[in-house]
Amino acid sequence: MRRRWKAACGAVLLVVATLIGELVPAAHAEPVAAAKDFSNPAIVILGYGLLPDGSMRMILRRRVLTGLAVAQMYPHSPIIVTGGNPQNGVTEAAQMRRMLLMLNFPDSRIIVEDKANSTVQNAQFSVPLAKKANTSGIILVTSSTHQGRADGDFVDAGANLLATVSYPDGNPTLNITQFAHDVLSPVTNFG
Repeated sequence: MRRRWKAACGAVLLVVATLIGELVPAAHAEPVAAAKDFSNPAIVILGYGLLPDGSMRMILRRRVLTGLAVAQMYPHSPIIVTGGNPQNGVTEAAQMRRMLLMLNFPDSRIIVEDKANSTVQNAQFSVPLAKKANTSGIILVTSSTHQGRADGDFVDAGANLLATVSYPDGNPTLNITQFAHDVLSPVTNFG
């Protein structure tokens, strides 16, 4: 009789424990991804080779216009123009700054990085500038055929990459893929 009593009590305890377990959330729940902080991003516009006379190619003009459109959504955020590779005595960054000023963008919001000679250097030199400006992360502006490499280089350089906006160029299939990536990048994590 005593054994039956113990077995019955054990069964009741097992049922109660099961019921309680279903009511109490598990302590080992999956971690929730941290939200991206778009409160004060740096908009980083990547350079593109100038023509021999020092003028801008259409791809670079489109990048600047795209960066300007993004900057309108963040009225206190700086734009970092990055690119060296001088032609006829002028750098990519200087030409981008000049275009922004012609379009009435405030000079006080422009940070010029004019030493980079590659995408890797764009990242290595721009990430510290964004951090020094106390920004919440980086919104990268480039062209669709360049985006994958640029994203990787910026993440490798320690950027808090919030999103990438790319202007369509080159292969239409790649443009569609990059457009989808652009749309999803604010809600996904890089790296």
